[in-house]
Amino acid sequence: MQIFNFVESEKQFYETRHIPLTAGDDYSQYQLIRAINFARRSRYIDDNAKDDIIGDFPYDNISKYRIRLEARSTDFDFKSIEVEPVDTSDEARISALVATKALHKKMRTMKFGKTLNKFADVRPEYGTTLFKKVPDNVTIVPWENVVTDMTDIINSPIIERHYYTPAQLKKTGYDNVDDIIMNAAEKTRSKDMKEASNNEAETIGRFIEVIEVTGELAVASLLEAKGKEWSDEDKKEFVLCHIMYAPEGQDKDGNPKGTILKADELNEKDYPYKIDVRHPVVGRGFGEGIPEELSEHQRWHNFYKTEEARAVAIGGKVLFVTDDGSVVDSIYDDGIDHGTIMQVGEGKMFTQLTTMPNSVPVYQNIRADWDSSADKNTNSFDAVTGEEQKSGTPFRAQYMQNIAGTSQFQREHEDMGFIITEIVEEWILEDALAEATKDDEIDDVFSKAELQLVDDVIVETEVLDAVVQASLSGSVLAPEEVDMIRKAIKSKLGKKGARRKITDIKKFIKDAGKKVVIHTTDEQRSKQVLYESLSNAINMAKGIDKTDPAQLAMRDMILDQMGITPQQLAQYAEQAMAFAEQLQPAQGGGAINFKQDAAQAEANPVAAA
Repeated sequence: MQIFNFVESEKQFYETRHIPLTAGDDYSQYQLIRAINFARRSRYIDDNAKDDIIGDFPYDNISKYRIRLEARSTDFDFKSIEVEPVDTSDEARISALVATKALHKKMRTMKFGKTLNKFADVRPEYGTTLFKKVPDNVTIVPWENVVTDMTDIINSPIIERHYYTPAQLKKTGYDNVDDIIMNAAEKTRSKDMKEASNNEAETIGRFIEVIEVTGELAVASLLEAKGKEWSDEDKKEFVLCHIMYAPEGQDKDGNPKGTILKADELNEKDYPYKIDVRHPVVGRGFGEGIPEELSEHQRWHNFYKTEEARAVAIGGKVLFVTDDGSVVDSIYDDGIDHGTIMQVGEGKMFTQLTTMPNSVPVYQNIRADWDSSADKNTNSFDAVTGEEQKSGTPFRAQYMQNIAGTSQFQREHEDMGFIITEIVEEWILEDALAEATKDDEIDDVFSKAELQLVDDVIVETEVLDAVVQASLSGSVLAPEEVDMIRKAIKSKLGKKGARRKITDIKKFIKDAGKKVVIHTTDEQRSKQVLYESLSNAINMAKGIDKTDPAQLAMRDMILDQMGITPQQLAQYAEQAMAFAEQLQPAQGGGAINFKQDAAQAEANPVAAA
């Protein structure tokens, strides 16, 4: 069958061939992934990495902690993902807020946070991440299970290998599952009965291998997989399709064979893969990860580590020099204990031979130079890794070093935001809004800024219900009564804390935007940066002349650059004063002048907050 031959030929090319790059290098994606996996386990690919002096050569992994550092510095929290309002109106903001809560609920349900964590780990290690949409989730495909075109991964057919237990395969509901399970069981049984130990198993333990092919293939391949007639003209036309089959070795003529599980044509919107490339390399589809980026550093680091180990192994031998033959005889015949005083003949000498070479410090210095170069390439400086600073280093200097060291990670974080935005908009948001519309309610925790919007909606809705009920009963509420009802509802909501339940949300979902925005700024990720900004704002407010419009304008501009709006601070100041009013003494000279404080807060919300 054509699909079997296609997969076999692609696999052979992928695992055995190299492609030329524009730089003149020969490149193999299969060998690169293999090298990265060996590096993760701190192992040499070369089986001859040993000698008689030190045994196996040391492998001091310089990439692993740098991978973890970048993963930690670029980790995403899905709480930074929000639905963008279609405009600046309160209605649009409420709709976006409700849609954001629905989106977060969906991402919690599908445990999208684990996918984001995995993304942060895979990206710096392999340099490329392959996402796949599966029912009710988004996963990251292991590169060990994939065969792709080495030049253009996402626009060429992707071959993915899966391994199922018979029970798992049975639950898939694919065609011909029973026949495949029986064939696999027969193969395993006949294999176990053979006495020859050099026969290789055709499956991994009791698992059944299933091949999944997704991409544009000849129409003839799809028709043949479906069991339909095809012609030579169908070999010239291509179609986006999805084929799954279980390979079953070779027939008597040596051709690959198998059993088709599924064969369907795909729409463009149903294509299940997306790819993110870190540091693209011209001429190939795979990006550059830290192990590849530091491959030369790792090679020389291990070389000097090995030379140092060899020098220590040789120089660590305890040797003696003497020209008195009788001493040598006594050592071999009688042996000596620690602290034995040796006696030699008159005019003879006996001394320990110093064998430690002076090249060891040189090796250590060279390794330190390579490590320094690796730090510059990967931004793994002491201020970023958390190394303790030298005594007396000012806090401000440490802060600025940390900001400079993490600036590259900020860029990586922003690049990651592009693919996450695409995934959320095209794969998750629509399902999240559909599920929220079905439930027709949101019960969640809101921030202070969100509560102001939410409570206004809840209050006005309940006030309208009260007015309608009064009208139906034949009475009309006076404006003062309406205000009292409004205040009572607000007071009741305030006692509930930050949790709210919003019902009848279909209108909001309908009006919600279809775009998401992801916050990738340091203020969203780093508490240290946020606290520094707030501290600067407080210090700035102390020196502001409230009567100088130029200084007030400069204050607002600086706050805007910090990402802190005066409206936000005024909101917090208003709530703080409302809380303080509840604690105001009924009598006495120690009462707080809230009117004066309110006036100051209105003039300068920064200082009031």
